[in-house]
Amino acid sequence: MDRIKELLTFLREKNDFISGDYIAGKIGISRTAIWKYINQIEQAGYEIAKLKGKGYRLIQGPDRLYSWEIDRFLDTGVIGRKVIYKENVDSTNLLAFRLALGGEPEGTCVVAESQNVGKGRLGRVWFSPERKNLYLSVILRPHIHPSRVYPITFLSSLAIYDTIKALGMEPTLKWPNDVLIQGRKVSGTLLELSTEAEMIRFVIVGIGLNINMTEEEMGDEIQRKATSLLMETKKIYERASVCGRLLTNLEKYYTIFTEKSELEICSIWEKRAAIKGKYLEIVQMGTHYKGICEGIGTDGAILLNENGTTKKIIAGDVNF
Repeated sequence: MDRIKELLTFLREKNDFISGDYIAGKIGISRTAIWKYINQIEQAGYEIAKLKGKGYRLIQGPDRLYSWEIDRFLDTGVIGRKVIYKENVDSTNLLAFRLALGGEPEGTCVVAESQNVGKGRLGRVWFSPERKNLYLSVILRPHIHPSRVYPITFLSSLAIYDTIKALGMEPTLKWPNDVLIQGRKVSGTLLELSTEAEMIRFVIVGIGLNINMTEEEMGDEIQRKATSLLMETKKIYERASVCGRLLTNLEKYYTIFTEKSELEICSIWEKRAAIKGKYLEIVQMGTHYKGICEGIGTDGAILLNENGTTKKIIAGDVNF
């Protein structure tokens, strides 16, 4: 993979024909090896022009979430430094969980072009059409008690918020983990964890972000509730670019979480969501709560003033 990344870098920087002999000399491998790598690159979906006496030229690349493509937009020390790419999986969270049990290090990221059983909160299905969106799961290994894990869900929603904001849109946050654009859901997060002796062994942060999906490609049950970056801007996005920037933002907030505290993350999320003082309706296990939000607790729960009594709500569906 390193050789493919290196060769593609040469082709992109030249932006013109470049001879195999020149590349071979720079990389330190044979001309025949260059030819084999070019064939591998073509099999991966890249269009390469070949001209005798001039060499090779990159015409265009595929919109795939290859590790070397994501790496072009990555500015991290740990998160995303190892990317496991799959065309199709049952769920990126399930695969990441199995890998974490096997000892995969912190920061390992599983990405897939499609999922068969993508998972959302409360056992819901996450619609996962092929090569349209972003389906990824990151392994984190924070040294914390399980009681402190909940605010990690805010890390991903804040990272998604910043990524979308940088693309020129105005996202909003919905407790506990959704990101919306114009009131419609564009992204969600699912946390799954393993504990041992009152400590976290690992946390899987699963993220689904709708990027290039059209309204026609959505199921009837989600058309009025969901959106995508394409639907909002009428632009096609390079998914590897969005992924790299998202992982960079995720590490930024994970660093705040580990070096400062979950209190800082809760405070940042509360301010971004502008949730304090809002009237909310929350449905939790069939029970309906209505009241004024007093903010987010230190454990990530909503503090809801209902008829003068403040109640802590740790899970549920919120309506504004």
